[in-house]
Amino acid sequence: MKHASIAAGFLVLIASSCGSTVQEQRAEPRRGETVTTAPAPKAPAKITFSKTLERGDFTADVTSTGEGNRRALALTARRAGREMAAIRDSIVGEITEALLTDLNQNELPETLVFVRETGSNARGQVYGFEFATQNWERFQLPTLPPEATTGYQGHDQFTVAGADLVRTFPIYRPADAPMEPTGGKRTIRYALDHTLRLTEVSIEDQP
Repeated sequence: MKHASIAAGFLVLIASSCGSTVQEQRAEPRRGETVTTAPAPKAPAKITFSKTLERGDFTADVTSTGEGNRRALALTARRAGREMAAIRDSIVGEITEALLTDLNQNELPETLVFVRETGSNARGQVYGFEFATQNWERFQLPTLPPEATTGYQGHDQFTVAGADLVRTFPIYRPADAPMEPTGGKRTIRYALDHTLRLTEVSIEDQP
């Protein structure tokens, strides 16, 4: 009887082992079956610019993501800690700087975002946003006037001087190689009126 019990135990153990093996084999995909897997999660977009601007009780968080000339702009504005606007926009180029201003002196904050394309023709642009109590409006640079286009190949730099937006770029002569301008610099000063229109105040060439 003792030998019979041991033999029975071995048979149960073998049967259990075989059942487990069969079960594991059935878990494998059969021939001809299509096996689908969940897609890998996308990596978060690379942050290429991030800055918080503050003036009094007004705060603006400016962020851009992406690479090359196709990027996304995110601007969140708050007053006294309460969100006023969450702006999402696409931009062409990289953000070089962001500032808070009041160019038209109406006591409403403006956020200026300076953008420049990547590559040899690094043309510049300004994305502007003015924030009132309940709403916001957008503005940007006008196209260059004809008298300012001669020798222009981008590489704009922007600053604010007093109530003026100042744009400076190198002047290329016809025989100049890329990235080697010899014609000096051109400076354009813009004023912002109460309709949020930027207009040229002066255009000046320097050697």
